[in-house]
Amino acid sequence: MTPKPDFVRRIRPRSKIIQGSPDLLPFINVFFLLLIFFMMGSSFVPVSGIPVNLPEASFVGTYSVKKYIVTLDKNGKIYFNDAVIDNLNQLKGKLLSDVVGTPDGEKGAIVLRADMSNRFETVAQIMAIADELKINVFILARPALNSSRQTIFTDTEK
Repeated sequence: MTPKPDFVRRIRPRSKIIQGSPDLLPFINVFFLLLIFFMMGSSFVPVSGIPVNLPEASFVGTYSVKKYIVTLDKNGKIYFNDAVIDNLNQLKGKLLSDVVGTPDGEKGAIVLRADMSNRFETVAQIMAIADELKINVFILARPALNSSRQTIFTDTEK
């Protein structure tokens, strides 16, 4: 047997038992900080709520311009920034007032979302209107299955 030491040192804890509910303010602060970090770290790309079956394409690029979305759905309806446009003349008027008539001189570009089931004639007419007004047009497409690249649009807000 081992001999017992002459003295026994006792360690007394200094913590006290606190009764009641815990303070939730630090947890709420951490939660909101994490929420802010996730919101700042993620990229929110505004996607139109109009369902469109986009064609596939393998070419992809990055563009930094002010964007105006023109959507052509499967029924042939035309939308300008999610607002219904009755005909191409009304679309031309909207493009003249909103895109070309900007005070800062930046024309921006049209992002054309056209459903695959539409006739190409309407797409060509929209592109002709944009060419007449000297506005760039980007046709939106899904990435091809074997493509790992993607198109990235960034806002140029000042």
